[in-house]
Amino acid sequence: MNLKVYQAGLKFMLINTVKRLYDGEVYFEHSLDHGIYGVIEAPTPIDQGALNRIKEYMTTMVSQNLPFEKKIVTKKEAFDFYKNKGHKEKAFNILNINNVVVSMFSLEGQYNYLYTHDMPASTGVLQYFDLYFVDINKFILIYPFNGKLDFTFRNKLFGTFTEYNSWSRRLEVPYVANLNNIVAQGHIGDLIRKNDIIMNSKINDIARDIIDKNKKIILLAGPSSSGKTTSSRKLALYLSSYGVNATAISLDDFYLDNDKKPIMADGKVDYESVDAIDVNFFSECLNKLLAGEQVQLPIYEFTTGTHTLADPISIGEKDVLVVEGLHAINPKVLELLDQNIIYKIYLSPLTPLGIDRHNYVSTTDNRLLRRMIRDFRTRGCDAERTILTWGDVRSGEEKYIFPYTDTVDTVLNTAYIYEMGILKVFCEPLLKQIAMDSEAYDEARRLLAALNVFYPISSEMIPHDNVLREFIGGSVFEK
Repeated sequence: MNLKVYQAGLKFMLINTVKRLYDGEVYFEHSLDHGIYGVIEAPTPIDQGALNRIKEYMTTMVSQNLPFEKKIVTKKEAFDFYKNKGHKEKAFNILNINNVVVSMFSLEGQYNYLYTHDMPASTGVLQYFDLYFVDINKFILIYPFNGKLDFTFRNKLFGTFTEYNSWSRRLEVPYVANLNNIVAQGHIGDLIRKNDIIMNSKINDIARDIIDKNKKIILLAGPSSSGKTTSSRKLALYLSSYGVNATAISLDDFYLDNDKKPIMADGKVDYESVDAIDVNFFSECLNKLLAGEQVQLPIYEFTTGTHTLADPISIGEKDVLVVEGLHAINPKVLELLDQNIIYKIYLSPLTPLGIDRHNYVSTTDNRLLRRMIRDFRTRGCDAERTILTWGDVRSGEEKYIFPYTDTVDTVLNTAYIYEMGILKVFCEPLLKQIAMDSEAYDEARRLLAALNVFYPISSEMIPHDNVLREFIGGSVFEK
């Protein structure tokens, strides 16, 4: 079963359970590891005991094998339904979708719209789940990943999500409907500038922390399309503004040549593996630079799968090295370096925006859309190929990046609250070109449906040092 469908079924069960047991409302905020963070509003506090009772009731629903029933209604009927319930953000989203009808689902007489055309046949197939208690009224709904429940509470990621969710609510932009209203009123330029101030302020704070702690090697790691290149270049500039010269290095340039990279079981080159990096050469270059020697750094050519050597460089005694790359915080990459002079940063677009109270903007989808635009623009790769190779990318992230996110000194959120409106303009034409007989077609339609609720936003107002420029083009940091 499709993971998105399974998640929708679990969310629907939980929503109904909380309503029946505690006359409460569930708000799903964002993903966290292999779970979904949520908050419950109810007349009584939801403590660990109450959460256990919710889980027991959901387990009973699974054993009862209750059917999910699909009902096709007009947009007007769906709009009126949610408007009368007081779910204004859902009503507004339905008003803005292109479809003339809406697929709503019912469970035990309760109706909901979860942005999916499919739902599990019944609750009986949803036996694998768990609930993790975070705090009073706060929980994680854990879903199976690769056939098993495997959840780790990521404290630093959770803290960053919480910080940005609070910020978006202070600006009164918790949902897509609020963002669309800002676009419609012509005030999006102000929001873009405010978001850039928040991002730049965080980078400045990190630069100050690095200087105060006298670190010499700064490592920025994150999953695909996190904005590592732009963030590392901006951090280098901020450090330089305090009199600390920073040399930016890309870990991608230390890829082994294609004939030396590891091979996957299907015979394809494994670009996502940490073993695709020449760790020994990387450590040798950094240690020599720190010792005051001249070094010729490699330049990797993605088109040919080979590398050349750049002109020799050296650094001063007070200079620092800023290294960005997919595997930059992986222990295997760091084992030959002095751990006392390392400062580790994890970055990812942790989108602080909800579609409505039961659905949120997916960080994974956000990154996929970014990558799709960049691959097409810089590598001549169409959207179909990006989608079909995304599974390998995600698998590599699960193995080589996510397990180390809580080992870092800080987390940098590279998401912009408005960015889906920007990405929509670039992605829709690419997604619509995918043919119906393609294996990527269903995923393309799902992504188009997800973009449907966003008003388009022109990229003209995006500053040229903004992370999004790394993907849509026009970055001042582009080589």
